[in-house]
Amino acid sequence: MNQKYIYGFLASMLLIFQTSYSQMGSDTVNLDEVVLSLPFNQTLGKSVIKVNKINLENINPILKSYISKSLSKLPGVSIISTGPGISKPSIRGLSSNRVLVYTQGVRLENQQWGDEHGIGVSPFGIKSIELIKGPAYVVYGSDAMGGVLFMEPENYSNDFSVDYTGIYNSNYSGISNSLGLKAGSGNFSYILRGSMTDNQNFSTPDGEVENTWFKENDFQAGIMYESEGFSSDLRLSMNFSELGIPHMEEGHDDHDDHGDHDDHDDHDDHEGHEDHEDHYQELSHTILTWTNNFDLGNDHNLQVKLGRQVNDRKEFGGHEEEGHDEHEEEEEDHDEHDHHGHGGSGAELDMELTTNTYDVSLNMPQSDNLNLIIGTNLLSQENKNFGHEELIPDAEMNDFGLYGLGQVTMDNGEALIGIRYDSRSIEAESGSVDFSNFNGSIGIKRNYENSTLRINLGSGYRAPNLIELFADGVHHGTFRYEVGNADLVAEKSFQTDISLDLMKDSSSLTFDLFYNDISDYIYVSPSNTSKKGYAVYNYMQQDATLYGGEINYSKETGIDWLTLNTSLEYIHGESADGDPLPFISPLTFNQVINLELSSNYSVEVDFTSKAKQNRVSMFEEETAGYSVLNLSGNWMTSFLNNDLNIFWSIDNVFDKEYYDHLSRLKTAGIHEMGRNISVGLKYNF
Repeated sequence: MNQKYIYGFLASMLLIFQTSYSQMGSDTVNLDEVVLSLPFNQTLGKSVIKVNKINLENINPILKSYISKSLSKLPGVSIISTGPGISKPSIRGLSSNRVLVYTQGVRLENQQWGDEHGIGVSPFGIKSIELIKGPAYVVYGSDAMGGVLFMEPENYSNDFSVDYTGIYNSNYSGISNSLGLKAGSGNFSYILRGSMTDNQNFSTPDGEVENTWFKENDFQAGIMYESEGFSSDLRLSMNFSELGIPHMEEGHDDHDDHGDHDDHDDHDDHEGHEDHEDHYQELSHTILTWTNNFDLGNDHNLQVKLGRQVNDRKEFGGHEEEGHDEHEEEEEDHDEHDHHGHGGSGAELDMELTTNTYDVSLNMPQSDNLNLIIGTNLLSQENKNFGHEELIPDAEMNDFGLYGLGQVTMDNGEALIGIRYDSRSIEAESGSVDFSNFNGSIGIKRNYENSTLRINLGSGYRAPNLIELFADGVHHGTFRYEVGNADLVAEKSFQTDISLDLMKDSSSLTFDLFYNDISDYIYVSPSNTSKKGYAVYNYMQQDATLYGGEINYSKETGIDWLTLNTSLEYIHGESADGDPLPFISPLTFNQVINLELSSNYSVEVDFTSKAKQNRVSMFEEETAGYSVLNLSGNWMTSFLNNDLNIFWSIDNVFDKEYYDHLSRLKTAGIHEMGRNISVGLKYNF
């Protein structure tokens, strides 16, 4: 897709919009009905920050069954993947610890550093996903340089109900089941949900890809008390998963790389590791949250959130003759760790990350036109090792954040000003470091006839994490020896966002542009040395710049049953010396056609085209352009006087053979998943 096609696409959209715009009457689009999980209890129409929201309860459950499928529907979001079982979001070219993920109202802490680590959250039980791009929202603090993904859990209900969802996927013989219960009595409401997923190896048009199986069991429970002036919400989530890690050429996972590496010409020193094909991970993550809201009168509200997370990550493979089929524990006991329940795991890496969070915010409306929020975030974290090897040392980390946010309502818009202070201290066996920083943001939203303009300026901040500072060991998930750098300084960014929404009747045209200047961008770089048979990778930093944007056109046509949604996305990322940044998604075009064939049956046609990506970092491979067609459908009916939803989808309809640029498997010559037919049903008892 070259420039002439881009310009032609833009011109066509503008012409179509202008034609329809001139034929329309008054504005009927009401964004004030879409409530966001942001401060001030804002609606989408009132928010100064541009937010994209997906209501997962209104989409095909197959798209909901995997977080990556849901996130790919959001503009500006790409998915870094290692097969269907491992995926994480990239927002405008930034991912991993530069993107904050919130679930159950607290930031997710599950050792999500590294591209081979997924989010680790079950999609079942999630009501909606909100996307905040950029660091402008000072409420969320450190690490939100790329943006924030806010996953809102399902609502409580006082009515007794039971729902079941079952899905089958043909490509990898995958089965997913979820059973949920809701009930209430008086001031109390309850939720119980259990989910199970069992996927075998997936197949490309070339054939089956070994060791790409994935299993997950998830349990969620919640109880809520509501009375006049007070509410309390206690939720528990327990997620257990096992997944294979497909074989990658050791020391050649180059997609994190960037910089000047002229001396690293080959990877011939990685012999003797054929047995690493059976690498797999065992993951468990427990989240306990308690959210309390106090009505203090005069519209003042105090919110207190307490959270505790325990994340255990085990990585196996290449140790004696262990394989993922047996998952046998070694007979040897490690007495010093038995009291933690880790003794004899046989894992190469076995890390337990315990995190406690304390969030307090006070909403203080000053008048009809002025609202103020002050808040604080506290985090304490401890990492412990129990495996045969160590990648990062035992360590403790403490974060403190203090922020203030003010919003002014004007006759034709709103203004938002925020300031934040963060500090982080890390104590490890190999040393201790401290970081601190002030950040601020300012934004304005102006309402015009049938249009809205948003301009936001904000600074971002991210302190280095444990692996970047103190890594010294084999990272089995990436097949490399990683060495941290205790001299790293915090990343700082300044981002400008401009958003223009044109709306009239049943059409909307949106332009979103951004420019992100990052100081001391941290990356991992291969060296020309090896250790323990693995190539050594060092953590380094250099200034970087990212810019680009998204265009989206949506229209309910004159034909009642036909709706169109068209989008175009572009990202450009480069270091200070002009080298391209890794994991930058190419120019992407998406066309979605929704067909409401009847009041209870709908079909969606999803066509995605990605251009060639030839701007790649050192040792990152170019990828050719490709186009993929996906189909899906929903049929709503009733059975025994209860709602029954039968749904289906066909991904990669024509069994296209292609590489996605953000796939880690392309380095090993593994194509994306071939044709996959999914069928399922949801029944409300």
